[in-house]
Amino acid sequence: MRKDPLEIIQEIFEALEKNRKEAFSINELSRETGIHNVTIRKYVRIIETVRKEPRMEVIKTKHSIILRMRED
Repeated sequence: MRKDPLEIIQEIFEALEKNRKEAFSINELSRETGIHNVTIRKYVRIIETVRKEPRMEVIKTKHSIILRMRED
């Protein structure tokens, strides 16, 4: 059964937070979380991409979520 993408990201961050003083390879993080190493690699790439785009703004309203790019 497939995991929810948000759950995968949360598990990655929880493993990193729990072992704050350690650095993990993709394979080590895979063993720590039980998530396949290919999946870990994909999600790390997603996290890297999002971190490189600080202008993206997420606005949560009562009925929707709005995305926009901030002006520099």
